[in-house]
Amino acid sequence: MGGDGLVYPRLPNIFPNENNIQPKPNPPAFCRPHPALMSGSRYTPPVEIRSAVWVMLNTLSLAVISLRDRFGIAACTPFLPRHVLTRLSRFLAQAEPALRRCLYLSAAELGALPAPAPARPVPAGAQPANRPAGRAAAPVFRLFETGTGRAGSTPPPKTFRTGPRIRFLDTNEIPDIREYASDPDDILPARTLVRRLFALDHALDHRDRYIRKLRRGLAAPRKILKPLGRRLYRRGPLSPLQGDTARTLDIEAQTIQPWFNSS
Repeated sequence: MGGDGLVYPRLPNIFPNENNIQPKPNPPAFCRPHPALMSGSRYTPPVEIRSAVWVMLNTLSLAVISLRDRFGIAACTPFLPRHVLTRLSRFLAQAEPALRRCLYLSAAELGALPAPAPARPVPAGAQPANRPAGRAAAPVFRLFETGTGRAGSTPPPKTFRTGPRIRFLDTNEIPDIREYASDPDDILPARTLVRRLFALDHALDHRDRYIRKLRRGLAAPRKILKPLGRRLYRRGPLSPLQGDTARTLDIEAQTIQPWFNSS
């Protein structure tokens, strides 16, 4: 997934073992404050948390493969039926927070890294050295849920009173598409959701890159993850058991986050 020649399953080692760090037994996950962090040592996830991360990563990998194969979704797919977009949107709403918590716990086990040196500005129109000319950049999975803290850093989304910019040259009236009944087979633009799906796929294929980025963000004076809503995993597409696993990962991530990030 995400390239040719990959053999599934691809998750032999969920937590990269750097510097020959051997896992050690840890107290139960849901105690406050966390004993492993109070002692000044690196966070060591309990066995049940390791198992939950492994199960969730496999679940998300299989779900992405299933969606792409069942509906024929490719990186360049411009339109999809409404019922496919609805299913894709519901899946991403549950899968993206779950993957962030898997990556966060992996980064917490390895410990924080110093922030990198500021990169030199790239001239306008210049092509990055590591990307061949003419090839589009892969979608990047969003790791931080709390924003940058800078006012105005994210402009508000564009809104159109009448939906898409539909214009008829032979009339002065602009029809309102909300007046027409929606049908599950309506063909709608799918670019945003498709890019989010392939960004999720990219993060699953290149976990080490995202974990390294999170490790640099662990020492930042702001939180990375927000608490999940109580109703997020109440209904599918993830099963009730998979939803319980995602909530378990969120509880553990929220428990250890104050010891790394503080707002």
